[in-house]
Amino acid sequence: MHRKPVSVSRLPASRTAASRAMILAFGLLAVTLSAPGASPLAAQSGSFGVSAEVSVDELIIAEPNNYFRPGQVHVYRRGGGGWVVGQVLEAPNAERADGFGTAVARTENTLFVSQKNGPVHRFQRSGDRWNHVGVLPGTDGLGFDPGCNQYGYCGIDFGLTLAASGPWLLIGEPGPSPESLNPEDEAMAGRIHLFWQNAAGQWAAAGTLSPSDGVPGDGFGSAIAVDLSPEGGIALVGAPRWHIPTPDSPGEPLGRVYRFQLDGQAWREAGALPASPGSNAGFGSALALSEDRLVVGSPGADDGVGTAVLYRRSGADGGWSQAFTISPPDGERGDLFGSAVGLDGNDIWVGAPTDRGEETGRVYRFDGATAPGATPPAGPSQRIQFQEPETVTRDRLGARIVAGSGVALVTATGMHHQAGAVFVHRRNGDTWQDEGMLVTPPDALQAMVGSEEICGEEGQVGVFDCEGVDLLAFVSTSLLRDGHWARGVRMNDNWGWTDPETGREYALIGRNDGTSFVDVTNPSNPVLVGDLPKTPNTPPSQLWRDIKTYDSHAFIVADGAGNHGMQVFDLRRLRSVQDAPALFQPDAHYPNVASVHNIVINEDSGFAYLVGSRGGGETCGGGLHMVDIRTPLSPTFAGCFAHEGTGRQGTGSTHDAQCVIYQGPDERYHGQEICLGANENLLSIADVTDKSNPVPLATAAYPNPGYLHQGWLTEDQRYYFMDDEADVIQGTVKTTRTMIWDLQDLEDPVLANEFMGSMPASAHNLYIKDDLMYQANYRHGLHILDVSDPLNPLELAHFDTAPYLSGPGFSAAWSNYPFFESGSIVVTSVQEGFFLLRKQDPDLVF
Repeated sequence: MHRKPVSVSRLPASRTAASRAMILAFGLLAVTLSAPGASPLAAQSGSFGVSAEVSVDELIIAEPNNYFRPGQVHVYRRGGGGWVVGQVLEAPNAERADGFGTAVARTENTLFVSQKNGPVHRFQRSGDRWNHVGVLPGTDGLGFDPGCNQYGYCGIDFGLTLAASGPWLLIGEPGPSPESLNPEDEAMAGRIHLFWQNAAGQWAAAGTLSPSDGVPGDGFGSAIAVDLSPEGGIALVGAPRWHIPTPDSPGEPLGRVYRFQLDGQAWREAGALPASPGSNAGFGSALALSEDRLVVGSPGADDGVGTAVLYRRSGADGGWSQAFTISPPDGERGDLFGSAVGLDGNDIWVGAPTDRGEETGRVYRFDGATAPGATPPAGPSQRIQFQEPETVTRDRLGARIVAGSGVALVTATGMHHQAGAVFVHRRNGDTWQDEGMLVTPPDALQAMVGSEEICGEEGQVGVFDCEGVDLLAFVSTSLLRDGHWARGVRMNDNWGWTDPETGREYALIGRNDGTSFVDVTNPSNPVLVGDLPKTPNTPPSQLWRDIKTYDSHAFIVADGAGNHGMQVFDLRRLRSVQDAPALFQPDAHYPNVASVHNIVINEDSGFAYLVGSRGGGETCGGGLHMVDIRTPLSPTFAGCFAHEGTGRQGTGSTHDAQCVIYQGPDERYHGQEICLGANENLLSIADVTDKSNPVPLATAAYPNPGYLHQGWLTEDQRYYFMDDEADVIQGTVKTTRTMIWDLQDLEDPVLANEFMGSMPASAHNLYIKDDLMYQANYRHGLHILDVSDPLNPLELAHFDTAPYLSGPGFSAAWSNYPFFESGSIVVTSVQEGFFLLRKQDPDLVF
């Protein structure tokens, strides 16, 4: 199925009544899907603003890293007192996640746009429209390739940077850093590809530029500035990883900026800028050139505080001399001041995008009207405060700056979970006016609500492959959060709750920045009832959030989330919401832990077990942090258990667990509280009845382990089904493997069978209800197996939540909740959203 790309417009900082109604109805956002199997980008949202061009009345802003829609370049023009989208550019044969817009450069009425895997596109302006007129010859197949290897090297990087002036275009290919390569590989020195427009208007390759003392891994071409003036053409190229090799070491990266002079139609090297950047300075990471003034960023200088250096050009030979060095007035180690720089008139803009506590990056403006040699500049400096309707850590405010023609664009590349946002400032006389924030709509799949979609003989519901599973509803990630549109939000874990008084069913949906509560009683018309944000003043989880319930309360933890702790929310509040979606605050907070990977609750005992704790509080070695929740709003620490010798570090670290009041075949432990822990490399079994004195019972291993992830007991507690998250990726097995443990003797578990699934899927969370096992298997979606014969499971049905993905990997179907009496199954899929599914009844005759 091929869908029309979503239109792009500027979003307001708050939802209108119309958009609120759309979210309540889970309204539609259309995108284009390419054919199944298309290669996705990494789990990074659009990064709106990674490259931009400015003029007096036009802003050109790239958004290359879209996940569902194609890469796009947005053209804004002034209108109605602000900036509005006048045009959205895409590649002629646009496809989902095609990387169009990796970099942009403009010279007069010609615009160049590079694309992942090539080519470099050329657009011509006619009136107020940009029209695609071709691609640069020989650039197809050469563009930036994001397929990173285990060392972090991300392939060919032709077109990561562009710079244009007059009839010249310079294309950067910085090459990998030495540390990002396999040790047996040879790092490539960076280079610049030259293209030139002849008198007939045709563009052609005109050779390459490389410095005479370039070294492998120098990053030459990471930043480019070029200007053709009556005095002659000048190109400046940053090599921020340049170093002085030694016989025994590649040397510490210093950074260098090279000058090239245009003589007629030939470019010649004219030396490097005078500088003393120091070790790891990254000198040349950012450049801003305006006539006879140049600013160079050196974000690693002064032990990571960072500096920026202003140069002035003088003399007929185009020589450059250092005027002064700028340091942040309140700088601290790790600020990376100088990561981005901009010039407009005498004003110098400098970005410091690294988080500092609750801050999300800083941007400064300096008055550069000072005599050469002044240190620091004589003019005043000002830290720019932006009108940010919503910020969180990792926004990287100031990661990109483009200035000129009285306009300054400042990008927060990490804002809205790497979707990116651009802040616009416009000169008004001697002052600058903040003209607000520009963002694009969420990059999302189209919601499917309102009616049940049957999986028929064709094996497809919309774009989703299926067998024996019907779609009740699908809701994209962008529609599951109150407040600002949820750009870039990702799903993770989920759970369910049935109101014991009303019988209504609710899906509790984990996001990397909070929890959504969705009424799924009418499964084809789900309603977002409310949103519980993450703990204030903590970063959004990199990905992980986990939720379980006890006594009509939800208990929520997050990993990679600073001092998040455990939130407690009274689910009975969902009954009284009048104006959905409500914005909730937790009813209680448990601070004795910081970041926690998973939470396990035994509803029969009233105890919670927080596992994978780290970053602060009582971590219990990453094992069981036991909490008495029998009074839900007063959770109390009850003790620790870490099974010695388990976990990759031997500390007893538990990734996930199941804890039950045992009634299985081993009569010695009837009535005891038993926890089965997936401890990364070993299965752990422990009696935790006495929280002050837990008793380890057994550990067990299995052949060729990758990462022991999670498991669930059969209802008679005889067998424990367990998955391995990493074995398919490591190549030790070809398809999804499920270990089946016979627990007739809790002190001597026996691996009774290894069931191999039909697809090469990485396994994640599995649960068992009655005689069915429900596996969320990442890129191959939900799988349902008959385990009535526990030693010989039988695959019955599946539903693929990400039709464009296949093979092993950590994306798509994260978890499922199959325990509703209605038969509705909740599945959360990381980038896509949440699905309500139902297994077909094979005995039902239509």
